[in-house]
Amino acid sequence: MILDNENENLKVHEWIQEYTEQGSLDIITGYFTIGALAWLSKTVNDKITDFKLILGDIVNIDSVENRPLDLLNENISIEASLKLSSLAKEAVNFLKQDKVVAKTLEPNFCHAKTYLFNPNKNDDRNKYFISGSSNLTEAGIGLKQTNNVELNIAETGNNNQYKELSTWFHEIWNKPQAHKKKTLIDSEGKKTSVDFKNYLIGEIEQIFIKYSPRELYYKTLFELFGNQLLETESDPNFNRQIGRLENSAIYNTLYEFQKKGVLSLIRMLQKYNGAILADAVGLGKTWSALAVIKFFQLQGRETMLLCPKKLEHNWQRYLRNQDSRFEKDQFDFFIRFHTDMHEDRMEKYTDRNDKYFTNDKPKLIVIDESHNLRNDKSNRYKFFLEEILKKNEDIKVLLLSATPINNSLTDIRNQFKLMVQGKNNGYEDSLGIRNLDYTFRVAQNTFNEWRKDDKPRIAEFIKKLPENFFTLTDSLIVARTRKMIEGQQTGLTFPLKAKPSNLFVTPSKLGNFESFEELFDHFPPMLSGYQPSFYLDEDETDILHDEKLRDRFLVKMMYILMVKRLESSWYSFYSTIEKIKDHHQNTLDKINLYQKGKKNFELDENKESFFDEDDVQDDFENFSLGKKRKVSLSDIDAAGKLDDFKRDLKEDIDALDNLSVNLQKFKEKIESETVLPRNQESADDKLQTLIKEINEKRKLGENNGNKKVVIFTVYRDTALYLYNQLKSRGFDKLAMVSGTGSISSDSKEETKNFESILERFAPYTKLYMEKEWDFKSEKKGIEAYHEWISWIAQNHKKTYEKVQNPIDILIATDALSEGQNLQDADMVINYDIHWNPVRVIQRMGRIDRLGSPNKKIFGINFWPSNNINSYLNLQGRVEERMATMKLAGSEVDEKFSKSFKEMSHDESFDQKMNNRMLEQMKTTFDDLEGEKAFGFDDLSLEGYRQDLVEEFNRDKAKYQKMPKGVYTGFKADSAICAENGLIAVLGYPAKAPKSPQHEYTKYNLIYINSEGKSVLLNQKEILDALTLHKEKDRFVPEKIDSGDEEAIQDLAGSLKSWLESQAVEEVAQEDGTTKKQMGIEAKNILAKLRKGDKDAVSKVKQNIKVEEKFQMENFDLITWFLVTV
Repeated sequence: MILDNENENLKVHEWIQEYTEQGSLDIITGYFTIGALAWLSKTVNDKITDFKLILGDIVNIDSVENRPLDLLNENISIEASLKLSSLAKEAVNFLKQDKVVAKTLEPNFCHAKTYLFNPNKNDDRNKYFISGSSNLTEAGIGLKQTNNVELNIAETGNNNQYKELSTWFHEIWNKPQAHKKKTLIDSEGKKTSVDFKNYLIGEIEQIFIKYSPRELYYKTLFELFGNQLLETESDPNFNRQIGRLENSAIYNTLYEFQKKGVLSLIRMLQKYNGAILADAVGLGKTWSALAVIKFFQLQGRETMLLCPKKLEHNWQRYLRNQDSRFEKDQFDFFIRFHTDMHEDRMEKYTDRNDKYFTNDKPKLIVIDESHNLRNDKSNRYKFFLEEILKKNEDIKVLLLSATPINNSLTDIRNQFKLMVQGKNNGYEDSLGIRNLDYTFRVAQNTFNEWRKDDKPRIAEFIKKLPENFFTLTDSLIVARTRKMIEGQQTGLTFPLKAKPSNLFVTPSKLGNFESFEELFDHFPPMLSGYQPSFYLDEDETDILHDEKLRDRFLVKMMYILMVKRLESSWYSFYSTIEKIKDHHQNTLDKINLYQKGKKNFELDENKESFFDEDDVQDDFENFSLGKKRKVSLSDIDAAGKLDDFKRDLKEDIDALDNLSVNLQKFKEKIESETVLPRNQESADDKLQTLIKEINEKRKLGENNGNKKVVIFTVYRDTALYLYNQLKSRGFDKLAMVSGTGSISSDSKEETKNFESILERFAPYTKLYMEKEWDFKSEKKGIEAYHEWISWIAQNHKKTYEKVQNPIDILIATDALSEGQNLQDADMVINYDIHWNPVRVIQRMGRIDRLGSPNKKIFGINFWPSNNINSYLNLQGRVEERMATMKLAGSEVDEKFSKSFKEMSHDESFDQKMNNRMLEQMKTTFDDLEGEKAFGFDDLSLEGYRQDLVEEFNRDKAKYQKMPKGVYTGFKADSAICAENGLIAVLGYPAKAPKSPQHEYTKYNLIYINSEGKSVLLNQKEILDALTLHKEKDRFVPEKIDSGDEEAIQDLAGSLKSWLESQAVEEVAQEDGTTKKQMGIEAKNILAKLRKGDKDAVSKVKQNIKVEEKFQMENFDLITWFLVTV
């Protein structure tokens, strides 16, 4: 009889079940599966007294790296995978029986398939054989539908065919090539022999091992990213190049997580010519970047490093012949500043003839604090792009930035464009992104909508992003947070951050002004001296209107500046008022001279110096550039507005005089206080509180009596005021550092170079850690440092003098808030709160660093009002003041100025995000750079790849051999995982039988509830959740572990519902009926087609209907976690 598992005859498994009685069963098969062994056990085990099995395929000589279980496990479709554990237990119990004897053929390959039954009763009619194509697999014996065409002959009775097959089987059974042993080959080629049946049992038992959440977390990462890592490992050229880097001093100084980041950056730069390193503050971006520079220096690339001018020494100290700790590496790169991106400035350099770096040499350009080159309208951006990047054929660009993304995604787009020489289609060939502008425009619209929510969830935003946008960012960004690093690498020491101390202090009386708010109400009404175009005629409508908008915007900036200076210190406000008053008085004097003798004057703005140390400097620069026409008094006179201009100037001067007189009184009061030596009482309440905090810190003596504190302020005049006041009130070992000059209390003259001050303030970091010494010690950290001090006393007298003349109080502007390591200190005092909270992160990051010698660090925030809400309302009051100022009788018409529109596009959004971060600052510094702040780390999965690398280094073979279909579970934190459900990795398309090299084209990582609805929305969010639960104990309900049919079917139903929702959605109608509409996947494809997404076009060409794709049998359930809340 023919058995092909399709005709009207019995299927193979039906034949065996119907015709098997008490007796023995001999089977020879090329392939076999766990499911088929389990079926054999359940169906005929109680009837058979003797099993002889000759098994092929995995039973040939195996290399240990193979994944034999995936061959044993032909069927890991969703339902089969859910039942797999109970099937594996059944198969193991079956094999463990003494009556089951199993052999393998070595070195032959077994291709035969025969089933021979011999009854115990002496009745030849009950004998049977099946011989043909059917392996002992679910598909082979007809338990599972398949596209394979089977052909078998089956007969009962003791006929000649039965006799011949029986003789043939026993001859093979007794051949020397049929073994009860199996040969294994290890990675070094060494052969070992093991008992074959025990080997099988051990392999299958791996399926129902009670895996921990940690093990399957890494299994998940292995399935998602393993092939990428293995591919890199097997690239001999890459490994050879990295081998040279591994001999460098810089590479060997890095932590493991930094090394992994460096390797990722190098791969990105080699593949895409660009990469962004956006690790959180304090994780050592400078040294990581140096390792990348070293790698490409070894490849013969010339390097240009672009940085803010204030960070020049931060990089210069690592160049060759500087006695840095990396002197052996002979670093050679050219330093330029962001502000050098101009023809005149580039021409001034004499360190090379090729001023614009356009020679034929291949180049690496590293841009530190790359967010400073985010505005593609600025002249410096245009110059850099046109004159340097576009004129090089072989150029790679590495960007360094730790700034969270609070404002516009356009800023990031412009940074991505730098990596492809400004080309809009620069990522088409490498990443399938045809139009970078369009991709970011769609993402920005999504971003704007998301930010309108009072409590926006980052995961909601990422879920809505175009897929190619996330592909772009994930391919080019390495971004790790402190929390991520702590979770991935043990032995890293970060200091413990104390809860911030928030002090709401402002001078209670400034002259006759009783409060901060009252003083604000007496600001000059118009600042007319800064908007002369307001008084011109409207005859040149568009151009003139644009001028008025620009002037109006700059006046708004002046009001903001006044408020910010007032928040900083009364002294900073006073010096600003005097400058503004002088400018207005000068303009009024010119009008009087003009009216007397009709001598014409052109009016200048004279504002630029006000913004030098302020975040609005870039905005001011962008608005000041270009053809701003000069306004002359004769033009205003011709418009008939000169008297109006004069009247408004007088009103402004009167208001400024009033402010000045009151502040002068206060100034005299403060000066009189310092006549008394060491007087620490002051009418300046803010100064008085600062003195109290410094003294309190010294009294408490935390961190072995550490006296070092950094006091940050936005403005140099506040820094100088604090320096002079503290010095005159008895404090010594004191210094002030700003971008334009620095001074210490034991020196009478200011100096431009502040590095010697920093070395005295932070000798552990700046001298001991960052320079090369012949000194050796068996001790570590601060203990070794103390030994080093004794050593330099004998060997380096100048260095010893610096250490013996320390600076304990460092007052600094934001010139030190980026790129500096000041971790000798254990306290940061924010004497003023920056309106951009990112600055606060950066300031705290000077002492909150990996490897800090301090166990605990402290932060103090000075707020300028009696509570935070009053402070935040100040920003709104600036807006109100501007709204009351009419502009040529009309509101701002954004159409007239594209630049103005971009500057003001969504200030309310930005303000809302900043306000939220400032609110968080009251309770913790962590949230500013954690999950509540949207940053580059939210757009990259690179941290998980690197986590897998770390685990690979410990035990790669474990994950290579771990079978598919395995599961675990945990009790979840309800704040992270809100519902009971299932986290699963689904692979598409399902693995076909006998296809050991199968590759999935798509992985779906999902977290669904019992109804099949998504609980968490995207891969990043689910991986975050798994990371936070990976160290939990395994918890799986008994019904699942025991394979209870009903419990398994419930899980299968959840997965089926999720798959159906991807293909078709049912929407409830008003009349109570339901209507089917396009499912989630179909909508996604349609949206991507509209954007010209290559992957979507490819999917459509494959002509696979979405509803046909999302069938249970088309997906493998690779691994899964049961979530119990």
